[in-house]
Amino acid sequence: MTFTSLQTLAIAALVVYFGHFLKKRIHFIDKYNLPSPVIGGFILAAVLAILKSYDIFQIHFTKAYEESLMIIFFASVGYSASLNLLKAGGKTVVFFLLLTVGGLLVQILAGLGAAQVMGVHPLMGVLTGAVALTGGPGTALAFGPSFEAAGVEGASAIGLTSAMGGILLGGLIGTPLATYLIHKRRLKEHNPSLQLQYDENQLLKSRAGKDLLYHALGIALIMGVGTTLGGWIAGLGITLPVYIGAMIVAAVIRNIEDTKVVFKLNPDWIEEIGSVALTLFIATAIMSLRLDELKNAALPILIFLGLQSILVIVTALGPAFWVAGKDYEGAIISAGYVGFMMGTTANAMANMSSLSQKYGPAPKAFLVVPLVGSCFIDFINAALITLCLNFLI
Repeated sequence: MTFTSLQTLAIAALVVYFGHFLKKRIHFIDKYNLPSPVIGGFILAAVLAILKSYDIFQIHFTKAYEESLMIIFFASVGYSASLNLLKAGGKTVVFFLLLTVGGLLVQILAGLGAAQVMGVHPLMGVLTGAVALTGGPGTALAFGPSFEAAGVEGASAIGLTSAMGGILLGGLIGTPLATYLIHKRRLKEHNPSLQLQYDENQLLKSRAGKDLLYHALGIALIMGVGTTLGGWIAGLGITLPVYIGAMIVAAVIRNIEDTKVVFKLNPDWIEEIGSVALTLFIATAIMSLRLDELKNAALPILIFLGLQSILVIVTALGPAFWVAGKDYEGAIISAGYVGFMMGTTANAMANMSSLSQKYGPAPKAFLVVPLVGSCFIDFINAALITLCLNFLI
């Protein structure tokens, strides 16, 4: 049975609703911030795989909208790359971003080394590290076809499984790690004056635009110009995911808008549009995964996840904590670092929220971590992954 593109989109919407339904009723799913489209899509994919294996029923989805949804999401990622925000965050944000980029490079190099030791494709190390962990489920699914084309069999399923494992580990590791730092060093919250700076920044970021039309037009413009730019770059012989051009154009437009308002685009609206697109993209991509491709990759995935977990823990306990100030806020930021380097920014925020509710406010942490984890590192990560795809094929 084959579903049309609109029917496929409708099923993806049902998958998201189902994921939300389970998340509200199963504490484990909610506690560790497993995304609703991931949960719903994975369950549907598993059911379809079982039905197919017994020759009972087989379904084919027409994913005509998948690429457009992916481009919209990564355009929103590009639009978050504001140099003004980076400056406004001060030295802590800059230093923490540099540290995170260093951690990302270590993640890539460690993955490459482990892949060589295990005798698997070198890009497998990048896929199960920078792509799936720092990138998260959306990046894993978006880059999956490129990695499959480069020789990593079942890359989308492997990337998604690694991302889900990372989300679980990010939640399990982050909060205990910060608790250890707080107790061992007897840290207490302080410097309440930072709360005003944080609140002011949040207020500036939350002023939604008045006209949705401008944002729809802006996204359409970014997608059109971005795909044209991407096609031109690809014509030079560079392996490039289809959405990279849109990311670049969005970043350029964002920094123009920060200087002089031209297109009247509000970052919060662009982020929300991107979030909706990502939700539907993940649901569409996951429910059509071929999960049987995972049967030979289980052990390598576990080894890669174990190695990357150790690296993130060491970095969080040492360099991340030191760069963040070696104080109470530094411990909270370390928990956030574990969250987004192993899973998603939602993991990071959940880790920090649970800690701040127990030990006291951490305004600097709630300013620094979202800026780095959701605004800048995804953009840099996509660029580094693209470099790996071009030089490791």
